[in-house]
Amino acid sequence: MEDELLYNLDQLREVAAGSEDFVNKMVDMFLDMTPALVDRVESGCRAEDWAEVQSASHKMKPSIDMMGISSLHDLIREIEQNAKHRKQLEDIPALLNNLKETLARVYAQLRAR
Repeated sequence: MEDELLYNLDQLREVAAGSEDFVNKMVDMFLDMTPALVDRVESGCRAEDWAEVQSASHKMKPSIDMMGISSLHDLIREIEQNAKHRKQLEDIPALLNNLKETLARVYAQLRAR
């Protein structure tokens, strides 16, 4: 299970039209930008700033989808929707933990590819 890739770059490669350089740039951008968005979700949770949680999680959706991280597809949307509608807010910390743990593994896998 640990060896299973948590991402799938097929969609990104399709958009890149065979340019591995483009794929590498997009992966680098994901690795550079996503941690800051996760930090924004985390600090928004601590401050109970649900608009910030919604905004940061919303900004992560396209990257998560483009990187083919299917295990986070619904999770990031659940965080966004819970924050947006101010419902099931007590679920967000556990969802955030899952997001952070999964992304840590994805980052390691992407850097090792």
